[in-house]
Amino acid sequence: MKNKSPRFLAVKILTEVENGSYSNLALNRHLTPEIEKEDRALITELVYGVVKHRLRLDYVLSKFSKPKISSIHPFVLNCLRVGLYQILFLDKIPDYAAVSESVNAAKSVGKGAAGFVNGILRNVIRNKESIDYPEPTKEPLKYLSIYYSFPQWMVRRWVELFGFDFTESLLRAFNDKAKLCVRVNEIKIRRDDLIRLFDEEGVKCSSGLFLEEALYIEDGPPLSSLRSFKEGFFQPQDESSMLVSRVLGAEPGERVLDVAAAPGGKTTHIAQLMKNHGEIWAWDLYPHRIELLMENCRRLGATIVHPEVRDAKIPDAEKFGQFDKVLVDAPCSGLGVIRRKPDIKWAKKPEDIVGLKREQQDILKISSLYVKPGGTLVYSTCSIEPEENEKVVEKFLEENRDFELDDVRPFLPEALLRTLKEPGGYIQIYPNLHGTDGFFIARLIRKQ
Repeated sequence: MKNKSPRFLAVKILTEVENGSYSNLALNRHLTPEIEKEDRALITELVYGVVKHRLRLDYVLSKFSKPKISSIHPFVLNCLRVGLYQILFLDKIPDYAAVSESVNAAKSVGKGAAGFVNGILRNVIRNKESIDYPEPTKEPLKYLSIYYSFPQWMVRRWVELFGFDFTESLLRAFNDKAKLCVRVNEIKIRRDDLIRLFDEEGVKCSSGLFLEEALYIEDGPPLSSLRSFKEGFFQPQDESSMLVSRVLGAEPGERVLDVAAAPGGKTTHIAQLMKNHGEIWAWDLYPHRIELLMENCRRLGATIVHPEVRDAKIPDAEKFGQFDKVLVDAPCSGLGVIRRKPDIKWAKKPEDIVGLKREQQDILKISSLYVKPGGTLVYSTCSIEPEENEKVVEKFLEENRDFELDDVRPFLPEALLRTLKEPGGYIQIYPNLHGTDGFFIARLIRKQ
């Protein structure tokens, strides 16, 4: 049976995700140009919504389904999830429409499947006000895990680190829809001129939370279709990521090394802050990622970047002590960017963090050798895990007495400064406190 409805396509994509595909890649494959803007938006909402809330959806479905969730045909289960997500989370869609479209999608499996989906979803609608979740005071971890749909190991870890209230606020923020942020590429255009061009192109935008070069896209055509994108006037990038380049503090004429540079958001931002004057060596392990970095540099006009395929864990003695500034944006768990990549919370395991910590320590140690005396070393991750962040930096400082933390405050916007508990060489950014992706940034100086 051929079915081109948005909900059918959402179910199809989700079934691919169940089989190991990442939701963003599956969406890119299926959201072809001929699909209308409204349908693209609905499909994206349904796919990300179900991935984000899968645990809660399955918990509710288990209350109404006689067969165990694990025994339901994967396509049929995703029909149920898509219908239930609309019933529980999308007020603008009438319940009858959510049921009808899910039933139609299930017909591709058979009449029995369609009847099964119809019966369960209608039963949920009749009883949705009386669905009972675990009691927060009696089973706090289970409540947070199910209600906000996060693995219990992750919830337990964060409650131990941050406490119940902060963790609940954090989970809620991670489930919020992340606003699309872009960086004005001041190598090619001024901020006000880009805003005027956006208006001509039908793009609505608003100012950044912290940085002048940041703009949030409220509405408009797909970014990649815009002339302003093709001509390199802006780059999609979250504000927390932009702050890394700000903290690095590279000046025009300096020699900079970015050891894990692709796809080039921070690299090209550094070039912008250096007024495209100086040298940036940009390394990455994989040739296809270096190709992507080179493509972005060409589009954005960052002509001072020298990309190379390099393994940051293999030292190059010829370059020791050769750079004014070195950026280590380390491989990490990515737990700070769950708003944008909800698959992460289902893909990661506790042991991943331990393994990553060793890799991060190795890369930071080797990268420090490239810093000139008096030069700067910045370590960053898109994680909120202390083991990947301050603990890595603390261990590095214990073993490398020729480095010390440098005050990050002169490099931060005023709005961020008041979130620092005390002066220090690093900042941890949280989505529930700052409204951006979770990020860690540390600034260190090599002693003269």
